[in-house]
Amino acid sequence: MTVTFRRRADNLILRWQGRLDSPASDRFLPWSVAAALFLVLALLSLAQARSLIGTSDLAAYTQASWLIRHGHDPVTTVTSGTNVFAQQGAFAFWPMAQLSRTIPAIPLLLTIQSLALALTVVPLWRVARRLANLRAGSALIVLLVFAVYPIVQTLNLDGFHPETVALPFLVGAAYFGLSQHWRRFALCAVIAVACRADLGLAIAGLGLLLVVQGHRARGTITAVAGTVWALGFLFVLQPHIGHVGVTQLGAYAAYGHSPLSVAWGMLVHPGRVLGNVFNRDNFRLMVYLFAPVLFLPFLSPRYLLPVVPLQIVYLAGNVSQATRYGPQAVAITAFIFLATPMGLARLGRRSVEKVTVDRRVLITVLLACLSFYVLIAPSTPYAKPWDWGGQDAVDGARLAARDSVSADAAVRASPSMLMLLAQRQALYPLDADTMRNPTRAAAAATRGVDVVVVDRHDLGQVPVATEEAFEAAVLKLGFDTSSDDLGVVVLTRKN
Repeated sequence: MTVTFRRRADNLILRWQGRLDSPASDRFLPWSVAAALFLVLALLSLAQARSLIGTSDLAAYTQASWLIRHGHDPVTTVTSGTNVFAQQGAFAFWPMAQLSRTIPAIPLLLTIQSLALALTVVPLWRVARRLANLRAGSALIVLLVFAVYPIVQTLNLDGFHPETVALPFLVGAAYFGLSQHWRRFALCAVIAVACRADLGLAIAGLGLLLVVQGHRARGTITAVAGTVWALGFLFVLQPHIGHVGVTQLGAYAAYGHSPLSVAWGMLVHPGRVLGNVFNRDNFRLMVYLFAPVLFLPFLSPRYLLPVVPLQIVYLAGNVSQATRYGPQAVAITAFIFLATPMGLARLGRRSVEKVTVDRRVLITVLLACLSFYVLIAPSTPYAKPWDWGGQDAVDGARLAARDSVSADAAVRASPSMLMLLAQRQALYPLDADTMRNPTRAAAAATRGVDVVVVDRHDLGQVPVATEEAFEAAVLKLGFDTSSDDLGVVVLTRKN
């Protein structure tokens, strides 16, 4: 009976495999998967935003889009106070900001980001089918693994980052370059570096891969162009746009205090560089990146090597874990999923046309990624994402506080209010840590603003007495309490 069941299962799988291994499936299947994935990702990100769960990055880019629409320099006061184009050279954000003239900025940016993540499966399917020569079933497993990959889910729900939009273009550039579609390759490469300038180093690495593959002239041009753009933006354009020098230097202060001294410090102290690259936090990140795909990319390291120089630069710096697992993970994610189908092909059995991978291997890879998704992804079932999108009484008080603030007022606000109040020229975060000295904190909080919005739910471990002392100090500095509802307090400067 067991033999009969297995035989029937095998026959069923073979019939479906035959149907999927057709030109028609190659045309509609990846787009169908992309549409379904887009629907899921967009619903998750929009539901999270409707629950007023946002990040300072989303608030910053919302403010930047408002500034661009109104003809101001996109200097975001929410975060660093520098020109948004000077931070990472995300010039692709400009047309997105123009679209926000007709579509509200927050849903627009989140939808664009979800769309980019979903569209990545289209070039990924081409890589799996035409470069790795996998059968359709194996290629579909690769797409499903990408869909539940923890970094993909994190990028979708971690506010907004323009570099996330580069992901399908990085994979597309790899596919078109390796398949010698040079115009499409150039277009994808240009769009990718327009989303983040230092992705030029990843494109340069891809150019070296093309040289190894035998395309010397085009590979060399790509490597040179990618390097020149990345370094040219860093040392020429960034200081000119932002007027604050090279903003990334702070992350490399351990090596020097100028671009040349940092480069020299890294060169003469390779032990320090290696120590920083392979510290425990970074090792944990590498496991987080590769374990969900069972380390398959290491079976085809050629397709992983192009991103290694850029990743070393990232890991050698001192940045937050949110940056490590967020925008800095975009480039390596692209090359992990370039190398994963190639790794599967190495494990498979080559027939006349395609490579057949043992279904036990495919099931194991899918189960591994699903396990990591359930364990650590932000949209894990343990987070109950089906409950997202609702608003409680406190959220209503936050929305009422937003509506009570004049559109042209300069505001300082608690983190939970930044996203709601971002569409104005002057918005500053209120740091709860500064309230240890209420009088000094009040003087700093009221300097240069018309309104202070305090959400007591953001104050964490700040004692109630300290909160009350801070608010009393603000009142003494010429402010009135406009509203105080469910812990959301609006303090307005007297006329």
